[in-house]
Amino acid sequence: MKGLSTLIAIQALLSTISGVLVSQMSLVGKMGISMFYREYGMFRIWWKTALMLFIVQTLLIFVLWLITQVLGRRLARATVLLMMLFGLVGAYFTYMDFTTTPHRLMRESFHAGGYLFWGAWTLSCLYFLIVPRTRRDPFDRQTPQPEDSATQQFSQN
Repeated sequence: MKGLSTLIAIQALLSTISGVLVSQMSLVGKMGISMFYREYGMFRIWWKTALMLFIVQTLLIFVLWLITQVLGRRLARATVLLMMLFGLVGAYFTYMDFTTTPHRLMRESFHAGGYLFWGAWTLSCLYFLIVPRTRRDPFDRQTPQPEDSATQQFSQN
């Protein structure tokens, strides 16, 4: 598939931006992580958050690439659409969480980082829906292989 490395580079950039935004949480959020929710301490450090988000996005890209290589065209398209639906549902639940729970006390930058993650998820799915896939035949040799001298000599006799 053309542009897959570009997609990964864009995901790295979006993960970095999202990691920075999530780490800029409110004072209430930082205190809550320090006192009660220590397992979420990595969200206070931007590069750890960015790395975690990039790993998730890279795994999504790998799964989508594998799906498009293994499954038929219609089934692959349906599966990618299903993954996009999961992303949109995740964005909806993130919105509900940020508006109805104590997470609403976090800063807008924290919320924007969460929404940016789901936007990047949808971007990956759109890439696999729009970009045509190229399937290589493993038995098709693209460059002719030179015959060795023993074969040439044998075929001349």
